[in-house]
Amino acid sequence: MKFLSLISLCFLLCVHSVSSQNAITPPRGWNSYDSFSWIISEDEYLDNAQTMSDLLLSEYGYEGDSNSRGTDNIDEWGRMHPDPERWPSSNGWKGFKNVADKVHEMGLKFGIHLMAGISTQAYDSNTPILDTATGKTYEESGKTWHAKDIGIPDRACKWMSNGFMALNVTSGAGKAFLRSLYELYISWGLDFVKLDCVFGEDLDFEEITYVSQILKDLKPSIVFSLSPGVKATPNMAKVINGLVNMYRVTGDDWDQWSEVVTHFDVARDYAAATLIGAQGLNGNSWPDLDMLPFGWLTDPAAKQGPHRLTNLNLEEQQSQMTLWCMAKSPIMYGGDLRNLDSWTTNVVIINPTLLFINSNSTDNAEFSSANGVRAWAATGNNGGQSPQGQDIYIAFFNLNDKATTISWKFDDLAKALPGKNLVRGLEGREVWSLNRLVLSDVLSAEVAAHGCALFVFDY
Repeated sequence: MKFLSLISLCFLLCVHSVSSQNAITPPRGWNSYDSFSWIISEDEYLDNAQTMSDLLLSEYGYEGDSNSRGTDNIDEWGRMHPDPERWPSSNGWKGFKNVADKVHEMGLKFGIHLMAGISTQAYDSNTPILDTATGKTYEESGKTWHAKDIGIPDRACKWMSNGFMALNVTSGAGKAFLRSLYELYISWGLDFVKLDCVFGEDLDFEEITYVSQILKDLKPSIVFSLSPGVKATPNMAKVINGLVNMYRVTGDDWDQWSEVVTHFDVARDYAAATLIGAQGLNGNSWPDLDMLPFGWLTDPAAKQGPHRLTNLNLEEQQSQMTLWCMAKSPIMYGGDLRNLDSWTTNVVIINPTLLFINSNSTDNAEFSSANGVRAWAATGNNGGQSPQGQDIYIAFFNLNDKATTISWKFDDLAKALPGKNLVRGLEGREVWSLNRLVLSDVLSAEVAAHGCALFVFDY
């Protein structure tokens, strides 16, 4: 028997390629779900990895790929393996080892997207639990333990209730199952884990805590990510952020402007809760606003690969990328990398100013929200151009359906940005139009419907 959506692949592209800590800056990568849904093949995956390596790795800090959901198999111990029909190198229960090796040869990092708990398939088959210390079925209290001893059918994953359920992590057998799972996947060459149905409405603090400890023990350099299924809150995040490196804070983000708009309140709230870049597992942790659904895409849960262009227009894509960078979200591109156009590549996803803000800015926060207009600010060190220089970043977002002139008087702007050393006469530029300007009595921009203006001032 095969089961849908068990293992996803990812190339994790991080800016901290040489570091003793994890996710010192927000990770960057590629997620295949927006472009391939659950059906990506080994060849398609490796083609995208090669494109990532050739075009994006060295200069812009992208180091990996992420997320190919698919039809997968379980082994005799109830652990998920890739479908050998789509992943021929996994034949003979080899898993993703050969794929991971190729990804590493490209200079990238390799990761998988897992569902939390245990699969309904393993539960129904009542597979034995492996004790990796003995290589035999786990024994405790005079009995051998199986999937039905640890699975909790009443706590099924809320968005995939027929596929996965929580497990009893407090039991020795539950811990043994998780350890056998992650020992296997780490043996494949894992650098990144995204664990789904364990945060937000499916919050399982015990499993998050134990998996975090396993990863810390077995391979401290692994980046650990969570997905909430539907939604999460800053209060939930404060419970788990120290155990992970990034965590999704919304449901799936697709290429509709209405979905982009919902992220503004979320980004504001996590920034206000001082969760951006907080302590994480062996490093830092980052609220994750989800993938960037740009370029060539598929449709949610479709059994079809990339076949259409994004529904977001250029202004909407600029606004989404600008918000993600001002909020310091991980940057996970969702489109088919084999069909990148020059605008998407050069103007958006490898825009050096945006990526610098995403990695190195501080004091990131929304400072105004009224009448469909949002404004964010942050500081930095002159785009990295000179150590002694400093920057102020100000972003205006027009969420309205018509063009709007957004203006702030200097005195009001200075009050809204205490501690930013804002003075008249600062020289700057607007990133998207490339226009130069000098800060005077009023900062003003005509902003297109759903568009934004991003100002960089040197001081």
